[in-house]
Amino acid sequence: MTSSKRKICQAVAFALSALAASAAMAQTPSLLGGGSSLVAPEIQSEISAFPPADGTATYWPVGAARMQTQAAFLNNNPTQFTSITITGGTIVTATASGTVDFANSDAPLSASQISAYTSSGGLGVTDGPLIQLPYIVTPITVPLVHAPTGTGPTLPNGGTTATVALNDADLCGIFSGAFTNWNQVTNPDNGSLYPAGAITVVYQANNDGTTDLLTAHLQAVCPVPSGTTAVPVTFTVTQNFASLFPSSTPPSNFVAATGSSGVAASLLALSGAGVGYLGPDYTNTFLAPSSSPAKTNNLSVASLYNTTTKADVVPSYQNATLAIGAVTVPSGSNESNPSLWVPNASNPTTGYPISGTSQIITSQCYATHSDTPTVAASVIDFLTLHYESNVSIINGNGFDVVPSVYITAIKETFLSNLSGLKLNIGNKSVCGPLAGR
Repeated sequence: MTSSKRKICQAVAFALSALAASAAMAQTPSLLGGGSSLVAPEIQSEISAFPPADGTATYWPVGAARMQTQAAFLNNNPTQFTSITITGGTIVTATASGTVDFANSDAPLSASQISAYTSSGGLGVTDGPLIQLPYIVTPITVPLVHAPTGTGPTLPNGGTTATVALNDADLCGIFSGAFTNWNQVTNPDNGSLYPAGAITVVYQANNDGTTDLLTAHLQAVCPVPSGTTAVPVTFTVTQNFASLFPSSTPPSNFVAATGSSGVAASLLALSGAGVGYLGPDYTNTFLAPSSSPAKTNNLSVASLYNTTTKADVVPSYQNATLAIGAVTVPSGSNESNPSLWVPNASNPTTGYPISGTSQIITSQCYATHSDTPTVAASVIDFLTLHYESNVSIINGNGFDVVPSVYITAIKETFLSNLSGLKLNIGNKSVCGPLAGR
């Protein structure tokens, strides 16, 4: 993600692989994608393991997943992908160019966006239908600094320190501003209040997918705070955290930070207690052993109480997948509806309570060039490698691949036509008459 003191946004270049040896000497496509900065460290790691020569691609991480990412794809507008670097006091701005071949978004496309894309005047008329698939499974962690002594379970991969346990009432109170001190927060393990300590809440200043996933859970479990001096909040699903409050102004104990790097840096700079929300790849190496930001930040995180299983649950990728695993995969005529491919686990009955997916958005049809392989073939190769071959890389960044039932359905429906539904990328009967993206 971005940092207010360092790089705000950085384009990540990588090479894709070739399945055919003959392609190595041929002209190959140059794919352009961008979007979710939540998955940017994971994509960097994943792409570095791809064999050479199926073309080149550039991924531009941008914090405002819905506003920039989705606008870039839906309008085929690469100027939505920008990077700003500060080197020696000089600000350098770069803007992407070319065709937007894919996008990653933590927030799903709305039904109205999908409808407008495929209706008269939308690019889908000439480019073909869009495809929206769950890319990775992620928990949204609640990082803590200068927190009370924990009584919850330890983290995986060698963690030895008990986590601070929080329940839904604690989350509602902290993120609404109703609770400003740890002595208002109840430990769900023993029913007692935590020792005193003023709390600073660090939130994403920009529109962000992690905010979307956090507020989806808060909307599902939080009542409107009453009987307090804090600003009342009715939680709704949003990418803009500040918009939840009157005049978009959170209480005085809230601090805005730009991007996940900014949230982590702001938390680490606090001299007193702090609470925030982050993807696992920005927290610690117990959750994300391969992530560079996790190694640098080394942040503690809370365990969350699942009200159905009545147990504290740590934000591991395994527990996030448990939450997602209860969601049904689309079947039959529902498979052609991109909205239905995004699992909704905002208040799961099992697993980690704040879990969700980041989505990849592609076109079904791509323009045919003299390139060997074609753009469509390169996109298929990219997705095949992701879903079949890179589990250890994905897990190493604190994420998980989507459940196996999703992988099977994706391969049979979108990466081939085994389903017989003609929804696969590059399907000749669908894409033949179209110009393609």
